[in-house]
Amino acid sequence: MQAGGIDSAAMSETPSSGSEDSECEQGPDPDDVALTEEWARELLADAGVVGANEVRVESRAGVTGALSRVLAVTVRYECSGEQKSLPVVVKLPPRDPFGRLFVAEAQFDTREILFYTELAPALNKLAENALGPGTGLPVPKYIKAKLPDEIGGDSELVLEDVTAVGYEAADFAEGLTEERARAALYAAARFHALSLALREREGPLDQRFDFLFPCERAAAGYLRLVRRGLPQLEAFLRGRSDCIEEAAAVSELSARAPSLLGTLLRPDEPAPLAHADFWSGNLLFREINGVSECIALDWQMVSLGKPMDDVALLLLSSLTPEMRRSIGDSLIEDYGERLEAECARLNASESGSLVRRGLKPDWPRAALRALLLCAGSVDVALGDPRAERRLLEAVRDLHAQGILALKPVSDT
Repeated sequence: MQAGGIDSAAMSETPSSGSEDSECEQGPDPDDVALTEEWARELLADAGVVGANEVRVESRAGVTGALSRVLAVTVRYECSGEQKSLPVVVKLPPRDPFGRLFVAEAQFDTREILFYTELAPALNKLAENALGPGTGLPVPKYIKAKLPDEIGGDSELVLEDVTAVGYEAADFAEGLTEERARAALYAAARFHALSLALREREGPLDQRFDFLFPCERAAAGYLRLVRRGLPQLEAFLRGRSDCIEEAAAVSELSARAPSLLGTLLRPDEPAPLAHADFWSGNLLFREINGVSECIALDWQMVSLGKPMDDVALLLLSSLTPEMRRSIGDSLIEDYGERLEAECARLNASESGSLVRRGLKPDWPRAALRALLLCAGSVDVALGDPRAERRLLEAVRDLHAQGILALKPVSDT
């Protein structure tokens, strides 16, 4: 099971962690961004490197997906008599005209660039002022970007390649370890707490950051997920003699889901930010002295939302059924404690406590939203026994909890 972005193959900024829907490519196409010496020198200047000599570019590999092309690039240079290197990741729009237009109309590339150039700096400044240096968002370092100058035009986002400092992708089919699951939720808690604190200081965040993914556009994307993914999920369940009830419940959900979208996507006050595609394929991990650390990638869908949306998607998409059932409640509780503690440190205690109290009540809605995201890319899960089982057990559990029968708020 893969939780993807709206009509997308979920991807990471690192080519090593691309999804099964991606195509690997060795080096850039001649028509791609010109990875010239001049480009490299500009990049080094943006990275704060002064006096670089013998500059050359090595493109190591790439991944192509529905929302972007990702190149792993190393800029090598000489400075003060030493040979040095700058490993980076370059994100570009899709090649094909339809994919490029889809990305442009939904502003996926623009939104991610503005996340790194406007939103992340504001959150990082708040963190450093309140908590000290090095306390900002767990995201790759931004180096350089170019916004498209027209609809469907070229864009470019250059970030540090964090795999060079030990971060790696998790094995999606295997599922996250408990330590990595907690590290991911702690990273989410930092992001959610910072957004709550910024909202307390400056008011509704969508007024300052008008590029945030609007609910109306998200609803249209979810409707496409429903129409494409749920019939596939129903067919998969009907192919199993022990899933007849679940298949019928998914069939009823397919008919009801369009009217559910308002309930599933409506943020509550205080409305923090949500990553909105928070699953293991958009996360990287490393272990330092036995402690797991997590960095979050792919911010094309960042929006006003509910923290439980990110938590539920991670639990349902990226944990084995056994782990989710045995420690899922504990993970939610730990996340809530961390969120509340982070908010207290940021002088946003009231918002943190309010959001924490709403986590458990919000589980049914958030879990159903997560299932729709997973169903939207159900074809990725099919064929891998571990991923198929995870999807199957998630449907069974949500059916047993009555979540598949959830109705729009206006109808209850």
